[in-house]
Amino acid sequence: MQHHYQRRVQFADTDAAGVVHFSRILCYVEEAEHDLLMKLDIPVLDGGAWPRVHVECDYTAPAKAGDSLNVCLSPAKLGHSSILWAFAITCGGRDVAAGSIKTVRLDEDGKACGLDERWRLALTD
Repeated sequence: MQHHYQRRVQFADTDAAGVVHFSRILCYVEEAEHDLLMKLDIPVLDGGAWPRVHVECDYTAPAKAGDSLNVCLSPAKLGHSSILWAFAITCGGRDVAAGSIKTVRLDEDGKACGLDERWRLALTD
């Protein structure tokens, strides 16, 4: 499954050189993740949580204010309580960044809990 999310770079996302700050790239991926989870009816804010426990990112080209980015996100691996998301960000056909983010599902008490089977089906469909 691949999810595509479009995002225009805002001026506030850039650094003094006029390039998207490296940390904002990860925020774009998180926006894409939340967009996909909401479309699949998987709760994002229901008392539980989805903390990031591991992040890898390779930056290959700058993005600037006004650029239209495509974030391609896919669940690369489903663990018992985790999702490893693979992502690639492009702008006008050129690669901007790629990597992965691992999230873990926590219950209301902050303890790791298994992924709901309905969620697994939706994420592998």
